Amino acid sequence: MKNAFRIYKRDMTKIFTNWVALIMMLVIIIIPSLYSLINIDASWDPYSNTKGIKIVVINDDKGTVFKGQDINIGNELVDKLKDNDKLGWVFLDDKEAAKKELLLEKYYATVEIPENFSENATTIVSKNVVKPTLIYTVNEKKNAIAPKITDTGASTIQRSEERRVGKECLRLCR
Repeated sequence: MKNAFRIYKRDMTKIFTNWVALIMMLVIIIIPSLYSLINIDASWDPYSNTKGIKIVVINDDKGTVFKGQDINIGNELVDKLKDNDKLGWVFLDDKEAAKKELLLEKYYATVEIPENFSENATTIVSKNVVKPTLIYTVNEKKNAIAPKITDTGASTIQRSEERRVGKECLRLCR
């Protein structure tokens, strides 16, 4: 043990008397620390600033008549998304232009509300239930984290609309 302390003392003396060795030692200590600080700061909360993630919403829903009332769940969904500022929702009517711009990496994803969305949603109270689906397309090459965020956003929309539609249909059936 005595020998180890002697070797340590000799190494420290040589480092502190040689200015190149001292600078290299400081660089070896500082560079990884700076890298860690920058990396931790950048990835601390990637979901806090998601307004810049542009997701196109295309509403083709034609609506339906249920129990004598006109229902258009696609329009209601678009209205809710306009109030939602968690993601950068962009509302377009042209499906082909949206897909082209998705390929050109202008947008991160598209969510298409098909024309039979309301009709399928109201089958929840019938014997032949048809699950309403949203058509979700993502551009995975634009960013590594964005597909995960947009996928979470799209699945959250799908689940919340299924619950809301179910409650609304049950209310109308009473």
